[in-house]
Amino acid sequence: MHRSDFGQLVSALRQDLGWTQFKLSEVASVDEAVISQVERGVKRYFEPELLFSLGNAFQLTTLERREFFLAASGLDQNQLVRQPSAATATDVFNARKVLDKMVEMTGQVRLPAFLCDVYSDVICGNLIVMSFFNPSQTFMEGIEQIPGGYNTVRYNFGKDLQARNLVGEDWENYALNSMRAFRENSLRYRAKQYFKYLMKTFRNPVEFPFFDRYWKMVSQTERDKDANTDTFSFNHAQLGPIRYTTSTTISITSFGELFLIHYLPLDEQTSLTFERLAQTAGQGVINFAPWPVKSFPKNF
Repeated sequence: MHRSDFGQLVSALRQDLGWTQFKLSEVASVDEAVISQVERGVKRYFEPELLFSLGNAFQLTTLERREFFLAASGLDQNQLVRQPSAATATDVFNARKVLDKMVEMTGQVRLPAFLCDVYSDVICGNLIVMSFFNPSQTFMEGIEQIPGGYNTVRYNFGKDLQARNLVGEDWENYALNSMRAFRENSLRYRAKQYFKYLMKTFRNPVEFPFFDRYWKMVSQTERDKDANTDTFSFNHAQLGPIRYTTSTTISITSFGELFLIHYLPLDEQTSLTFERLAQTAGQGVINFAPWPVKSFPKNF
C-alpha cells in the first residue's frame, strides 16, 4: 500500500470514530501535524511507536492491527507474495489457475461453503450453502446489474431483510459478526476505488437501512478478535436450531486474498442438518461475482 493510500486508510478510520485530526492527535499522543502528514501521504517513514499509538487509538482488534501494520509497510499486494524465478514455482500471479483451484475446492466441500474476496463479493457458493441461505427469487433477479449485488453485505443488511428473516431474534449477534468480517477483510483495501464504490452504495439508507448502524457499532466495540472465525447460533427459519463456527481457507495471491468459508457444525443436530442438505443439494457450485477484475462506473 502506497503512502497516500495508507493516509486515506488512517483518515477513514479516524472518520469512522467521528474524530477530527486534533482529537486523534490527543488520543494517540501524536502531534496533529504528524497526523496531517500521514493522511496527506507526505510522511515516508513510520516509527514503530507511531504505528503502535495509532493502532491503540483506533481500538483495532488483533486481526485488524495485523492488517493495519501490514498496510503501513508500503508494499503492494504483488510484492507480498513469493516472486517467480527460474528456481521457484508459484501460481500467485496466475488468476485463472488460482480461481479454478479454489472454485473446485468449494464445490467439493460437503458442508455449506462459499468463496469470497477481500471486498466480501461472493465469487461462488456451493449448492449446500445456497440451500442453507435460500435467497429469494426477487433477491436474485438481475443481481449482476445491482450495485453490490453479489456482496454478502447486500444479503445481510439490504432492505430485502434476507438475513434478518432467516435468523430472527438472533439477528444482533449475527449482524455484528458479519459486519466485523467485512471490515477486517477489506481493511487494507479502503483506498481502492471499488471499495469506495461499494461504500457509497451501502451507505444509502433506503437500500441498506441497517448498514451504517452496524458499521459504527463494530468500530466502537471493545471486544477483541484474535481468531479468523465466528460462532453463530440461531433458530433457522426453515431448518430449526443451528449452531456452527466458520472456518476459513485463505489463498494469498498477487490480486488479493480469496477466502473459502465453510461452516463447521458445533452440535449433533446441526451436523445432521448439514448432512441432509448435502444429500439433497448435491455437489457443485454456482458462480457469482467476477474476480479479480471489477466492473463499476468510474464516475460514481
